[in-house]
Amino acid sequence: MAVEESDGHVEKSVTRDDGSWQIPEPGHSELVQMRIRLITLENIVLGLLSDATEKQVDQIRRRADMIEPRADATRHPLTELAADDMRKFLDRSQRILKVSRSSDAIIE
Repeated sequence: MAVEESDGHVEKSVTRDDGSWQIPEPGHSELVQMRIRLITLENIVLGLLSDATEKQVDQIRRRADMIEPRADATRHPLTELAADDMRKFLDRSQRILKVSRSSDAIIE
């Protein structure tokens, strides 16, 4: 697998003997593109969640509550932040739904 840097230099990613990857760091423009894509995906998910059934919303909330480390593992702050973000997404989607419903009522 080859990765082209912003300066045109091509650097290969290789698998080490232990199975791990040697992957070059992403460049600035690649990081910006990933941020844009992440924001896009967040907005798509919010749109979909704002139209989700109560059962689907409850299922996602229960899943967020289930995110816990294994008994023999150490708590991981990023995983806990991700679970909190899931709950925040659900809250934001419900606010979007309320605004959407009130806008629909005004139009009617």
